[in-house]
Amino acid sequence: MSNNGCVAVTSRKSKRGVSVIRSAFGQLSSLVIALVFAIIVWGVATDKENPSRLALYPDQLPIEIVNRADGLMVFQQTVDKVRVTLRAPQANWDALRPTSFSVTADLQGLDAGSQQVQLQVRVSDPRVSVVEIDPKTVGIRLERVKSRDFDIRSDVLDAVPLGYIYQAPVLTPAQVTISGPAILVDQVTEVSADVYLRGTKTLVEREVTVQARDAQGNPVLGVTITPPTTMVKVQVEQRVGYKDVSIKTVLKGTVAPGYWVSNILVSPTTATIAGNPDVMAKIAGYIETVPIDVNGATADLSKKATLSLPEGVSVLNNEGVTVQVSVTPILGGQTIRRKVSLQGLRRGATATVSPDTVEVILSGPLPSLQALTADDIQITLDVTGLASGTHQLKPRVSQIPGALRVQNLVPDTIQVIVVDPTPTATASPSITPSPIPTLTATPTLVAPSIPTAIPTPR
Repeated sequence: MSNNGCVAVTSRKSKRGVSVIRSAFGQLSSLVIALVFAIIVWGVATDKENPSRLALYPDQLPIEIVNRADGLMVFQQTVDKVRVTLRAPQANWDALRPTSFSVTADLQGLDAGSQQVQLQVRVSDPRVSVVEIDPKTVGIRLERVKSRDFDIRSDVLDAVPLGYIYQAPVLTPAQVTISGPAILVDQVTEVSADVYLRGTKTLVEREVTVQARDAQGNPVLGVTITPPTTMVKVQVEQRVGYKDVSIKTVLKGTVAPGYWVSNILVSPTTATIAGNPDVMAKIAGYIETVPIDVNGATADLSKKATLSLPEGVSVLNNEGVTVQVSVTPILGGQTIRRKVSLQGLRRGATATVSPDTVEVILSGPLPSLQALTADDIQITLDVTGLASGTHQLKPRVSQIPGALRVQNLVPDTIQVIVVDPTPTATASPSITPSPIPTLTATPTLVAPSIPTAIPTPR
């Protein structure tokens, strides 16, 4: 074959190859276009079903400080929470919780001083994007941590009662450690655990909170005190020549018959006395009042009392002693017998009561029992509306003096037989026959009257 023929064959093969390549590119382009179109259609459909939302998240998110160097602490911080604006599909938005976020301020490489630190927000859902952070940075002041040991000072802030003294407070522990930002620890000049005695006359033992104070006596806040409390003990003792004694009431005379002294109240119950130590040593644990007259009393008494003191002995803070004497009737008991009376018995009816007397057991003040008369207690049975027959009834006390009480009635049930009146029976007159000359008229017969039942004497 000539060279021209070879060239022609080659040219035809090249044209076929180009056609194949063009066909392949055309098919590939169609596939790409179809895929892109499908993605667009899917995106539009998805967006309609789960539309994207751009909005401010409703909750404020806390800032976490990370990578703080040892020996440094955050002394001041401008904000501790931020707000974020988010973009997310609605379904993903609805699933968000505050725990879905992490807001950090990275202190890596920062030293003491004031810093502006960029905030970083991370979301656990990759389909949620953070559009804006408010604020974007946080101002942080770092201070070096410092510790110092201090002895605790304790003062008694009130006075002991008259006639008493107190010893210096004893503290356990007596020393604490103050730690915190150096700028605050350096302000502390003393720590204190002051105590109040509140009128105590014996040993005071109380746990007290320790406070750090500056040179002006103001509390220094923001430091840590270890331990935060201490046990304070203050021994309170009585001075020589002083003594606490109880007050004993002395009465004279006798209350009225039938009454007794049921109680005696003294206010105050104790007194502090002062005097010569030798005289004081002879005084027992009490002093008496000048005798208070209760002769013939029938009611409570309230009187100012005078204390009977040895010569050379006086009472401190003597505002007077008040004595209240309770005079109460003596309670007793008494049993009396009373006849039973009926109430509500129908006219003409009779009633038999068995038994016809009741024993009444009474209790109350003895004077009232002794003054009791026969008319003061009445026992009644109510038979109103009772039909003829036998009945069991409860007696009741119709009247009783107010100071007395009925403990029981013996017996507490009484039998009553009620009998209705019997009507008078009269015979009908005989019929007189027609007159017959040979016969004599028969006289009319009248039945004798039946006497009415005589009521049983009550």
